[in-house]
Amino acid sequence: VVKMLTIGKYQYPNQVTFAEALRITKTAITDFDGKIPNKDVAEALGYKIKNPNAISGYIFRKFDDVCAYNLMKRQRGHLKTTALAEKALDPYDPRKAQGGITEAIREMAIVGLAFTQWNAEIPPETAFPSKLTGLLGISWQEAQRHSESLRKLFIEVFPYLKSVSEQTLGMPPETGRDVHLKETTTVALDITQPRVIGELRTEDYGIIK
Repeated sequence: VVKMLTIGKYQYPNQVTFAEALRITKTAITDFDGKIPNKDVAEALGYKIKNPNAISGYIFRKFDDVCAYNLMKRQRGHLKTTALAEKALDPYDPRKAQGGITEAIREMAIVGLAFTQWNAEIPPETAFPSKLTGLLGISWQEAQRHSESLRKLFIEVFPYLKSVSEQTLGMPPETGRDVHLKETTTVALDITQPRVIGELRTEDYGIIK
């Protein structure tokens, strides 16, 4: 069985981005009434499936990554959307949707911990391993093994959380971020378009065809 990456006592996704998970979740809600068959999940991840009963363990490993973002849960033969997914993809209430996205991301324990302890800032690449050792109480060897993949995760998801924090504090959002203001206290993220944050193009990272 191929297992999700674990650092210290925390698991985290590295094969599927949050943007991909959100896209698959939206498909599940709009096309499958919240229950998307395994075959369709695999095909949404870029695989051609001839036999739904012979999906490889490696592909199921990616299913776990999809579910790690707290928008879906694995069940027999399909993935089912969560209550947070319904909230995060509400098409009529941008504030509710933003709240759902934020909750889903914060429920990834390692993300919530790092965001809080690091005051919403991602350490530079050279300092990242040492910051991880201090945050998690792990060896520098373990920190180095996970630094690249974990930093990519933080680069993608921190801006979602940071935009909300800035609006709560009355601070203007950073220029160039893919957000637009609906009201003075509401931030809505355009989740329908590819987003480029730093060195990571979140639409493409992690897809293996």
